[in-house]
Amino acid sequence: MLGVAYVVFWPTPVDSGSRGDLLRFLSVLHDHGLPRSIGYSEVEFAANVAMFVPLGVLLGLTLGPHWWWIALVVGIGFSTSIELLQYFFLPERFATYEDVVANSFGAALGTVVAGAVYSARPWRRSRL
Repeated sequence: MLGVAYVVFWPTPVDSGSRGDLLRFLSVLHDHGLPRSIGYSEVEFAANVAMFVPLGVLLGLTLGPHWWWIALVVGIGFSTSIELLQYFFLPERFATYEDVVANSFGAALGTVVAGAVYSARPWRRSRL
């Protein structure tokens, strides 16, 4: 959570100093077979998804199999709150609906992982 807070509340875009490096790295990957359709935006989207997967896992495991849907609601609410805070209080940051979608998808993916962990538990009792 500290890592997420660091990234989302940093006053300037976190990638501002490394954007050029990432673009050069993507160019090398494109030269070695990575489809050119995968660019900076796709990497940023994937990073936003990955950043919220742990939140979904943590909430999903904490809430349990009967209340998993609350993890989805909290993930979407948390993501929306972050973007609103960036919009109103961090003028150099860019609040976007794409970030809300990516973050929410990450939280949902984490919730699915938590559900898979619950259903794979060997100590789970089956109902007769």
